[in-house]
Amino acid sequence: MNLRKALERNEFIPFYQPQMNLETNEIIGAEALIRWNHPERGMIAPADFIPKAEETSLIIPIGEWALRTACMQNKKWQDDGFPPITVAVNISAKQFFQSRLPEVVRKVLNETGLEPKYLEIEITESMTLDVESAISTLIELKKIGVMISIDDFRTGYSSLN
Repeated sequence: MNLRKALERNEFIPFYQPQMNLETNEIIGAEALIRWNHPERGMIAPADFIPKAEETSLIIPIGEWALRTACMQNKKWQDDGFPPITVAVNISAKQFFQSRLPEVVRKVLNETGLEPKYLEIEITESMTLDVESAISTLIELKKIGVMISIDDFRTGYSSLN
């Protein structure tokens, strides 16, 4: 498994899972999901490569690729005349704590022309357990104007306080 080459060769593919309003049956958003289209092994699920990406810190450039790709796609949908929706992008703990996430988000939004209100950053509940480290990043993201959601809430022990 060579993740570094996969990134260089553009072997990652985005998939978008629609988020629906069940009352109106309208698409109100999408969650960006990543898959690895390995040249020999075919489609590889995130569970089979994300842990290795985390371990090697390649999750940071892979995560930035996923963020940029999702923002470009959402802007393209808007430019093509589709109603604006929010696209949600999962951020790994390593990406959240070890990258300059607010700076990267600002840069990607500027490059793609996507308005911040159409981007949702999904973090896991476990990231909020280290409040001291998380709070400044969350405040900076909020200042940018992106939405923040907690994925897998109630699987850990955090408090909404």
